[in-house]
Amino acid sequence: MRTLLLLSLFFFSLLAEPAGYIGISIEDSTELFLLDGETRDASAPQYKVKAGYGDIAGYAVEASFSYMDYKTNIFSAPTGDDGAALMLDITLYKGWDLGYDLYPYLDVGIGMGDMRVDRQLEDSLTFSSFNFGGGIRYVINNTYDFDIGLNYKLRTWQTISLVSEKVDVTSHLINPYIGINFHF
Repeated sequence: MRTLLLLSLFFFSLLAEPAGYIGISIEDSTELFLLDGETRDASAPQYKVKAGYGDIAGYAVEASFSYMDYKTNIFSAPTGDDGAALMLDITLYKGWDLGYDLYPYLDVGIGMGDMRVDRQLEDSLTFSSFNFGGGIRYVINNTYDFDIGLNYKLRTWQTISLVSEKVDVTSHLINPYIGINFHF
């Protein structure tokens, strides 16, 4: 059902005055893990490369690829560290023109990823996510815009194997971010 909704909104975005863009952003990720009845947190910067198509004052769709190096010990063995996570997200944006070159927006999307771990039974863990957030874009000129926002991600991790049982893991991620986009 979510996929059908995203595809129909993408179709309507093509009816606006579309334009393509590419961009980069830096996010300060704070993640709260719910693992085996206990809560753990991790914080790490996240770097994103993105490409999108649509109308900044209407609907747009964006695909992004992110890199995040946890350097924590959430999943790994006591002497190991969790490693880098690679993520792919597809996001739908709805923007409005306030005038003064300001374009606030709301977004919703889905994602997936993979993270390196140092465990006896696994060397990587996969996850999926449901994302939503919002922000504002400031158009610098016809080619560039500055982007600032906040995003929430609910991640569901693959089931991990403990010594005697399997444990389901979820995490809640808050990402304030800044970025710049190049329109063509």
